[in-house]
Amino acid sequence: MGGGGRVARHPAPTARGFVLAMAAVAALSGGASALAADPERPKRVVVVYPSESDGAPGTVLVNKALRSTFAGRSPGPIEISNEYVDTSRLRDADFMAAQVSLLKRKYVGRKVDLVMAGLSAGLDFVLLHRDEVFPGVPVVYVAVDAREVKARRLPPDVTGVPIRFDLEKTLELALRLHPGTRKVFVIAGGAPFDTDWDAEARRTFRPYEGRVEFVHLTGLPMDELLRRVAGLPEQSVIYYLHIHRDGTGKPFYPADALDLLAAKANAPIYGNVDTYVGRGIVGGHVFGFEAEGAAAARIGLRVLAGEKPESIPVAEANGNTYLFDERVMRRWGIGEQSLPPGSVILHNEPNFWDVYRWHILGVVSLCAFQGLLITSLLVQLVKRRRADERLRLVVETAPIGMLLVGQDGRIVMANAQVEKLFGYRKDELLGRPVELLVPERARGRHAADRGRFFASPEVRPMGQGRTLFGRRTGGEEFPVEIALSPLRIERGQFVLASVIDLTERRRAEDGLRASQRELQLLAGRLLEAQEAERRRIARELHDDLNQSLALLAVEVDALVRKPPSGGEFAERMAEIAAQVKDLSTAVHDLSHELHPSKLEHLGLKASVGRLCKDVSIAHDVEVTFLPRSDPGAVPLGTSLCLYRIVQEALRNVVKHSGCRHASVELTATADAIRLVVDDDGVGFDPGPGGYNGGLGLVSMRERLHLVGGTLRIDSSPGEGTRVEVRAPVSAAGLTADREPASTLVGS
Repeated sequence: MGGGGRVARHPAPTARGFVLAMAAVAALSGGASALAADPERPKRVVVVYPSESDGAPGTVLVNKALRSTFAGRSPGPIEISNEYVDTSRLRDADFMAAQVSLLKRKYVGRKVDLVMAGLSAGLDFVLLHRDEVFPGVPVVYVAVDAREVKARRLPPDVTGVPIRFDLEKTLELALRLHPGTRKVFVIAGGAPFDTDWDAEARRTFRPYEGRVEFVHLTGLPMDELLRRVAGLPEQSVIYYLHIHRDGTGKPFYPADALDLLAAKANAPIYGNVDTYVGRGIVGGHVFGFEAEGAAAARIGLRVLAGEKPESIPVAEANGNTYLFDERVMRRWGIGEQSLPPGSVILHNEPNFWDVYRWHILGVVSLCAFQGLLITSLLVQLVKRRRADERLRLVVETAPIGMLLVGQDGRIVMANAQVEKLFGYRKDELLGRPVELLVPERARGRHAADRGRFFASPEVRPMGQGRTLFGRRTGGEEFPVEIALSPLRIERGQFVLASVIDLTERRRAEDGLRASQRELQLLAGRLLEAQEAERRRIARELHDDLNQSLALLAVEVDALVRKPPSGGEFAERMAEIAAQVKDLSTAVHDLSHELHPSKLEHLGLKASVGRLCKDVSIAHDVEVTFLPRSDPGAVPLGTSLCLYRIVQEALRNVVKHSGCRHASVELTATADAIRLVVDDDGVGFDPGPGGYNGGLGLVSMRERLHLVGGTLRIDSSPGEGTRVEVRAPVSAAGLTADREPASTLVGS
């Protein structure tokens, strides 16, 4: 099934068709610009990126820095437009001409004051087509390596700040932190940009070939690469360049590909891009995308202020920074003292002692104070006649467990708190060795420690630096904290031991750590869900509403330029009014898809039945709803999950199956809800060779995973498709609708 389970095949559009389709958008944009023209017009900056970098972490940082620097430093308003051009089809002249034609139409009559070219591919496109699209407009490049700048013959009005892809210093860093390294595995993808930099790495690393062996894992399929890095020999280091495409041609963001490698690799990884830190590498001598964007924007402001680009010399590449991930450093046993001076360490998370140091010291101080106070009172009381009775009274009323033990190790006094802690009656303890309360594995050591204490008695905690355990009457062990105070009375030398049960404290600490982990997980899921929903809404707006609005604008523009007379004018206006109503309906449908409120009011059964009826009316497909049993009250998260799956399945039936009949079956049992969507359409091959996994199916599986459900799809060409879902009724429901991000290219 399409979207969620079918590969939709459509004829490839021609270059002429591409121009005609995009011209509508350009006409609408141009018309809006003309209407909004102002004598005091703001400066206009167009930033050109290669389309494969759209959404890449590095591009996001560059774009953020450009906009914030322009906004914070410009004396007047600046309009910034981002253009993403497809540079992967340079040999397709018709396609490239179509892109150029679209940009020309879009900016016709709109004065552009500055063009900024992002990455080397964006710079090449601007240099090749600037005279056609932005004639005479100065250019500032951003995030282009210094070697690539030198390899190009730039016109006088093209300037910028290059970056430095510092291969050598990162290699030296890795060899210094791992002096026993024998092999360095250099990883790069199969895209032209990847292989070019692998060749540069070979040249750069040649002087080091006498020290270590270099193995270049270039252009491998991702599955094979993951298998290789999981079984590297000892004393190996991984140098990660980037993977824009693997050996099968599958596109990746280099940072996302690094995530996969870091999860499997059995050797430390180094790199030289700041967006790699936090993705599993130890660190490296890295350049920063955000700093590069800010530097390029400052040059752009100089050009906008009237300074000639040719008078602004190409600057030296910005200095790189030694950047590290403290979590990965801990994994490979790298101490902060071994890093180069001036290094920056990220994710330096405080440990439990750092966070709760003063709480722990306060509790220990309080316990020590209590112990000292009790000891002081006992020393004064033993000088009196009724020393034993008063001592027994003080011990008995203490809020913590108290034991008085002689030099022979036998218990001579125990309070009620000790009875509660260890489960023994007082008469079962008096006269017995104190090792009765110590786990069997530690009794020999405890007797030796006791002898050393009496040889040099002093107030101190017991077992400092160790975790101590007591043993209850049934053999159960529990963590304790013990403070020791020497005490001399008429009968000789004794030790007064105060015992505190740490079970509840440990449970509270473990619960706090678990809560923190859960909070981090929930925050990550929430952010992921928000971003996924934004991408989905953007696709809906672009692919449907925006195209319809563009076509409507073309028709209105034609009507204005050549208005018909008489009844034809009214007829044309009626057609336009009908299109506007369709757009209003589309907006209403999109709003309903974002949140089907009727689920909360009508329940799952009624909502699914209404959805089937709406699809039947709107798309000329007979959808039969078969409610075998009423599920009754279903958790809202589970209801939303099942409703979304029916939505996705019926959307695929309408778009791809070509059928005229479909059915939706809903059955409730004591412990689960079963949902079946069946059609008699063209079907598809769900096996590895016939299906490549659409986002709709991924979304179905992720939604069901969150509620503990399962999904099964049965289909074959010409035999229709059957989607079967089972969700437990005890599930807590979805925490968020999630949609996985598309795999694209970029750092």
